[in-house]
Amino acid sequence: MIFEDKNFIAKKIRIARKNKGMTQAELAEKIGISAKQLSRIEMASYTPSLFTFLKIVEILQINISDLGINCDVPDNPVRKELIKLIYNTTDAEALFCYDVLKTVINNFQMIRKEKYSN
Repeated sequence: MIFEDKNFIAKKIRIARKNKGMTQAELAEKIGISAKQLSRIEMASYTPSLFTFLKIVEILQINISDLGINCDVPDNPVRKELIKLIYNTTDAEALFCYDVLKTVINNFQMIRKEKYSN
């Protein structure tokens, strides 16, 4: 299957949730969304944000490759820790962290260019 198949992904989520013995309300609370929103995701009538999708995958311990997605986990322990930190943030916190990290990286690249251009 391919990632774009919403019905396939919705079914995988629903099955994984039931296999964990969780209700939609329980899973929705852990993710930080409404039970109605989760119901719409499981019915393939709503596409969640990437952040919400990744939280679902993490909580239900769905193997991402079962969804037709090839995702290599980095061997670098710092990158692994960054990924864990991202999973444990709210959407607002993730956006703030993204803005900060992007600014730091841009500044670092500017400094590096200046250093090597002289």
